[in-house]
Amino acid sequence: MQSHIVIIVAAGSGSRYGSDLPKQFHNLCGRPVLAHTIDAFRSALPDARILLVLSPAMVPVWRQMCADNLIESPEIVSGGKTRWESVGNAIQALGDEAASAIVLVHDGARPLVTADVIKRAAACARNTDGAIPAIPVTDSLRRLDSDEVSSEPVDRSVFRAVQTPQAFSLWRLRDAYTLPYDSSFTDDASVLAAAGYSNVVLVEGSPENIKITTPVDMLLAEAILQARPQQ
Repeated sequence: MQSHIVIIVAAGSGSRYGSDLPKQFHNLCGRPVLAHTIDAFRSALPDARILLVLSPAMVPVWRQMCADNLIESPEIVSGGKTRWESVGNAIQALGDEAASAIVLVHDGARPLVTADVIKRAAACARNTDGAIPAIPVTDSLRRLDSDEVSSEPVDRSVFRAVQTPQAFSLWRLRDAYTLPYDSSFTDDASVLAAAGYSNVVLVEGSPENIKITTPVDMLLAEAILQARPQQ
């Protein structure tokens, strides 16, 4: 059976949330956001090795939260100045894990990811260069002109909103992350593409798999969680 590794990236400062405490540590229905994220992967892939990437300054805060909430923390890896550096640190921490292992890289601030989305991405990554959950764009879109004032409408049907977890074989991920950093690396799939791995495919995501960025997102996450059947 092919092994699974999960990298949960939670080293960001969450500056857009408007709080000194990064959003991934805020309370969501009685538990830290990160606890819900971790639980989702432990439920979907119970045998997976999970690495939690945190900024060094937040490690004591997280450990105290774990003690207060009876949370068993995954293995912790120190984050870097960028998401790219944080993921790279986690890859280095994997040591001699099998090259064929499937690695799922997920945003710590996406606590509502479902088992279906996780398993779909993992399964599709086995025979491709990688898999990305995505959903149709529902808002109308406009493209800014070079003056960033004028704009024109674009066909939203040819666009998709990308989510995580993004899944890849470990050997491809390791190879791609030997590239030097580039500002175009907005997610892991963009790093793989720069390394020449073009067969990265889209799989069905979920509208519920939101990324908490603002306090409004937190309210929406609470509503979604409360509407879910109790386990």
